[in-house]
Amino acid sequence: MGESLMLMNMDFVLLAEIPLYQSLIIKRELYGPGSFKLTVKRGAPGGQMLARDLLLFLHGRTDTMLLIEKVTRAEDSITADGLMLKGLAARRICVPPTADSSDPYRGFGWDRFTGSAESAILHFAAGNLTSPEDEKRRMPRMVLAKDQGRGLALPWQARFDKLTDILSSIGQATGVGWDVLPDFKNKRFIFGAWVGRDRTEGAGRAVFSREVGSITSATCTDDGSSEVGTVYAGGAGEDENRIIYSIGNELTGCSRRELFTALSGAETVEMLTLGAQQKLNPPRLTLTAQVRDCSLCHYRTDYDVGDVVTVVDNGAQMNARLIAMQETHEKGQVNLSATFGDAPITLVSRLKQDRLQLHV
Repeated sequence: MGESLMLMNMDFVLLAEIPLYQSLIIKRELYGPGSFKLTVKRGAPGGQMLARDLLLFLHGRTDTMLLIEKVTRAEDSITADGLMLKGLAARRICVPPTADSSDPYRGFGWDRFTGSAESAILHFAAGNLTSPEDEKRRMPRMVLAKDQGRGLALPWQARFDKLTDILSSIGQATGVGWDVLPDFKNKRFIFGAWVGRDRTEGAGRAVFSREVGSITSATCTDDGSSEVGTVYAGGAGEDENRIIYSIGNELTGCSRRELFTALSGAETVEMLTLGAQQKLNPPRLTLTAQVRDCSLCHYRTDYDVGDVVTVVDNGAQMNARLIAMQETHEKGQVNLSATFGDAPITLVSRLKQDRLQLHV
């Protein structure tokens, strides 16, 4: 039997316990809102209480707080689908502050911010979740964690973008993620940055390899079909008066793969550079492997989502960040499927990450 699921509402009132379920699939993501799918038999204790906008969590694991978005009742089963608690951010877009407070329908410009990755994440969360200009947009019971100024400093701008998209972009560029965790004592939700640990050296090193028993088989694919190394970015202005900036111009011949991106609101080289960098797409290196916990590498004990670990296969070694973990709870067992990605190589060379997908 797996861990019991607890069901509560947004006001932290416990509604039911679900001790029996057929399966529970949870995907925790460092940069995105994650997801889950729960299946219970009709008539199972607590199952009839499942409803949209309620919260679920595994007993003793607040990192698994789940937000129900959809409930389907069939003849023999009930399924609940949704996001991690951080999925509350998916309900907002980035509404820039109005330049003219006397007219609420005009004057929307750009919400621009330059600072550390953590400060940028908290800035956009404040403007659209905890302290928006329009009080009706405020997310109830949500507060910001303390800003510790962690992560690379970059310029950012948003204008009616999905909030989760801008947060994901910041994370992919800097390796700093974000999360929303429950504070049961004070009955509130805490939005904060998610920074992993470096597990590549010392006594706490986490290694995925055949030699230590954490990898049993692997397939490696080097894919350049979607590669983009040279980007032309079009900014403010029209026709021959439009600002055009490009990066990756050192590439020549067959190795040069080009893309154009329209950034009509960008008026400075700094913002055009950032927009162009976000369109760079290096060759994708994927490693799919059967991986299992071993004495030196236990999930959530020796490593967790956000940590940088060492992956070794067929003589090749690389350090990669664990950016997502899918947990499948079924028949009293837990199977894990992990996704690893390299951190950005340099500020100007690539801001999208190669991914290594490992299945436990």
